[in-house]
Amino acid sequence: MAATKTNKKQQKTQKKNTQEKTTSKRTEKSSKSSSICPWIFGVFVLLGAIGGIIGYDVHVHGGQFEASSTGRFLKDTGALPYVETVWFTSLSYSARGYQWAEKNVPVYYGQTRTALTPYFEFGCDLTKVAWNLVKKGVCSACTYVQDKSPIVGNFVDQYVPGLSQRVGDATRATWGTISRLSVSYYHTGCEFFRTKVFVGSLSPENLSKALNETQVVAARYYSWFHDKVDAYAKIK
Repeated sequence: MAATKTNKKQQKTQKKNTQEKTTSKRTEKSSKSSSICPWIFGVFVLLGAIGGIIGYDVHVHGGQFEASSTGRFLKDTGALPYVETVWFTSLSYSARGYQWAEKNVPVYYGQTRTALTPYFEFGCDLTKVAWNLVKKGVCSACTYVQDKSPIVGNFVDQYVPGLSQRVGDATRATWGTISRLSVSYYHTGCEFFRTKVFVGSLSPENLSKALNETQVVAARYYSWFHDKVDAYAKIK
C-alpha cells in the first residue's frame, strides 16, 4: 500500500512538472513572438524612412541618382556599381513578379470566387430571412401598439381627461414642424452649394474637364508603367 501511494505521488509530481514546463515553454514562445513583432515593424519603418530620404535626395538633385549625395558617397567609396547591380536585379525580379501576378491573379481570383459563391449566396439568403423576420416582428409590434393605443388612451383619460388627445396633437405638431424644417434646410443647402460652392473652378463643367484630364494622365501613366515593367523584366 505504501509503495502504491508513493508511486501515485511520484506520478502526480511528474505530471505537475510536465505541465509547468509546457506552460513555461508557451510563455517563452509568446514572449519571443511578441518581442519579434516590434522588431519587424521597426525594420520596415526604418527601411521606409531610408527609402524616403534617398528618394528626396534624388529628387532634389534633378532625379539623377549619381548626382545625389547618396550617389556621390557610393561612387567615392566604390560601391556604386554593386548597388546599381542589386538595384536593377531587384527591379527585374519585381517586374517579373508583377507580370506573373497580372497574368495569374485573375485566374486564382476567378477560382476563389467560383468556390465561395455558393457560401456567399447562402449568407445572402440567410440575411434576407433574418431581415424578413425582423420586419415581421416590427410590423407585429406596430400592430400591437395600434390596437392597444385606444385602450391605453381610454384608461389614461379616466384619470386625466383629454390627455391622450393633447399628446397626439403635440406629437403631430412636432412631427410637422420637423418635416417642414428638414425640407426648408434641404432646399437652402442645395441653393447654397449651387450658388456658392459649385462655381468657378468647382463648377460642374470644370470638374468634368478635370476628371477627363485625370483619366488621360492615368492612361498615359499606365502605359508608361507597363513599358517600364516590360523593359525591367528583360534584364537578366
